[in-house]
Amino acid sequence: MLHFSTALHCEAQGIIAHYDMKPSGGHGRAQFFEGEKARLAITGVGALNSAIATTALGSKYPNDETIWLNVGICGHLDAPIGNPFIANRISSNTSRDTLYPQFPWKPNVKGIELQTLSEPSTDYKTNQAFDMEGFGFYKAALAFASTEFIHCIKVVSDNAAQPASSHFDKHAIARMIELQIPVIETLCESIDELRPKEPSSNWSGSFIQKAKAQYRFTETETHQLNKRVTQLDAILQQDEKTKTDLLLIESSNKKTFLSQLQSTISQSSARNIC
Repeated sequence: MLHFSTALHCEAQGIIAHYDMKPSGGHGRAQFFEGEKARLAITGVGALNSAIATTALGSKYPNDETIWLNVGICGHLDAPIGNPFIANRISSNTSRDTLYPQFPWKPNVKGIELQTLSEPSTDYKTNQAFDMEGFGFYKAALAFASTEFIHCIKVVSDNAAQPASSHFDKHAIARMIELQIPVIETLCESIDELRPKEPSSNWSGSFIQKAKAQYRFTETETHQLNKRVTQLDAILQQDEKTKTDLLLIESSNKKTFLSQLQSTISQSSARNIC
């Protein structure tokens, strides 16, 4: 199941049509839509509205298997209008926190730092996009999913050469987002591959068996083990997998071992951020 969040109806229009969603109530000013494979919240503009609607959507439809995506427009100094980005760092001009989405795979969209602003701006920064919802969405979605299943996809609607105006061209925005639906679907397929499943290779199956023979894992720890080994199997080269086998020898206890697996994922993920 996919959970989408957009600020504006024009941003949601193509997604609603593509996933054949119908109105399904709402929360406050937020409108909800639902289909067989996806749900969507039109949240209204602003980080607070986005956070409230995201929380309401997750609470109304609890599901551990959900992928969360905030899709919408952004400003950028010099990127072409219609160019898509995925946020690899998310900050806010009203918070000291910085959020780091996780990429245990190579994204099919260029990564960028996203800053969420409390007011519209044309003060474009180098190598940075800005919006008004991403930070609020991401903080709220963390209550329902882990970082590799939460992402912000932003499409450039204005830049220094064509700055934002007080009047949106709703038809142009709808078209910009609609053109990114194939990109979104490919991204979701990559994210879904991260879910724990039966060992997909001889290495992952053997590694999990060795780990279980060496340590006694609880049910929760077994879930963590399967998930992390599945991710490593997808992103590591064969020589890197051989080095990872050494963790079974070097780790002093199971908590250290699981922590080192996550550290290996994070290091590989950092290489994949474009």
